[in-house]
Amino acid sequence: MNKNRQLVINIASSFVTYIVSFCISFFLSPYIVEKVGADAYGFIGLANNFISYASLISLALNSMAARFITIKIHQNDMDGANRYFSSVFYSNGIITAFLLCVFSFLFIYLDKIINIPAAIFEDVRLLFALLFFNCLLTQMTSFLGVTTFATNKLYLSSLRGIESQVLRVAILLPLFLFCAPKISYLGISAIVCNIYCILFSIYYTRKLLPDLTIKRKYFDFKAIKELVSSGVWNMITRLGQILQDGLDLLITNLFISPVAMGVLSLSKTVPSIISGVTGSVVGAFSPNFTQLYAEGKIDELVADIKQSIKIMGIIVNIPIVILLVCGDRFFSLWQPTQDATQMHILSVLTCAGLIVVGGINCIYNVFTVVNKIKINSLLICLTGVISTAIVFVLLKTTDLGIYAVAGVSTVVATIRNLLFTIPYGAYCLGKKWYTFYPAVFRSILFVAICTGIGYIIKPWINIPGWFGLIILGIVVVLITLIIGAFVMLNKEDRLYLSKKIKRGRK
Repeated sequence: MNKNRQLVINIASSFVTYIVSFCISFFLSPYIVEKVGADAYGFIGLANNFISYASLISLALNSMAARFITIKIHQNDMDGANRYFSSVFYSNGIITAFLLCVFSFLFIYLDKIINIPAAIFEDVRLLFALLFFNCLLTQMTSFLGVTTFATNKLYLSSLRGIESQVLRVAILLPLFLFCAPKISYLGISAIVCNIYCILFSIYYTRKLLPDLTIKRKYFDFKAIKELVSSGVWNMITRLGQILQDGLDLLITNLFISPVAMGVLSLSKTVPSIISGVTGSVVGAFSPNFTQLYAEGKIDELVADIKQSIKIMGIIVNIPIVILLVCGDRFFSLWQPTQDATQMHILSVLTCAGLIVVGGINCIYNVFTVVNKIKINSLLICLTGVISTAIVFVLLKTTDLGIYAVAGVSTVVATIRNLLFTIPYGAYCLGKKWYTFYPAVFRSILFVAICTGIGYIIKPWINIPGWFGLIILGIVVVLITLIIGAFVMLNKEDRLYLSKKIKRGRK
């Protein structure tokens, strides 16, 4: 299968995964909120945030494993690839044992750490326990994902992800229909779906890269040191991201209320899905970036990055434009028991930064590919500290409340990306600092034009109910696609994309 076809299939499968995830969240979230309440629903997101805090320690080891293993494979050095692969496996075993101790402490003292209403305390505690266990499973097996990455067959993981989401629904619906409603059911479904994906990851490792193996003789402290010395900066990057927006639910729980945390968690549902598809679709470009860099084809790599920024600028910003134009109607229908205007504002504040970040996520891959992530990591951590400090100041001195929690991180991150990420990505590839700016500014202009036109036509499609919202959404999508083809892409870009798709079909 050639690279063009691989890219098309990887992007398409990632996009389908996004659609399936959105549909499932769309139908399940209001149902769960109705059964257990908005305050209980907020603890689902908070539990996942706790996992991300505790998992920071493993990021230094695992975040660069795919990069090093993939490069060794494309250099036809399977002994070198096995050295990294085996070393990561045994090291993850040690980290898992440490995380077990951390999670046990959090489980025992959970009521001392966060505010939990007495009526749902046991249910919340069980949810945390199940999700903690699921995290340990992931920790031990996450490195297996390198197989589909190294062979540029990410669509296989996406397909299994879609199936696992369907399995999730098959588990949750009977539990909520025939048993007393509890949020801990989500922990049960997460474990089952994770085991399903793990089994397939083992299968793909044996099928796609049968020479990639785990043996004690391949364990190498030098390999661990090399991975950690590079990956520690990814850990610092993630710490900065947590400080920037990963503490929002915890801060809301401790300094406002569990109910406000639930509202914020609900409002982040759509932005989280958009952010998730951004990461998964961007990941479809990463294997090719890594391969081009390994082969020393820098000019071809830069050309591919520019194209990926433009493509991502369309894919990611279509749902953002829909949210901006249709969000108020959507939330009034989707969560009729909540304040639709408040949820719309919170959602927009949360995802507005994706207008810029959606495209330049491809540039973040550059830092990993060229193994120059130190400066970017330090700056993200610094802006994370600044963002958190500003939130505390605003909570203390103003009445903004959850609006401050949702909005500050977006503003700070956007400034950092515009002033640093874009020019530094070009610098890392030995190109002019302004190399990627035109594609990014096209993305901003694209959203502004589409949103403006959307608000102009919105009063003319004032049909009540879901039918009217669907009609409005379809019109907005068609407008964004047409404008995207002529604002985001020039004639050469359209020809390039057309050839990619045509070759991908062969």
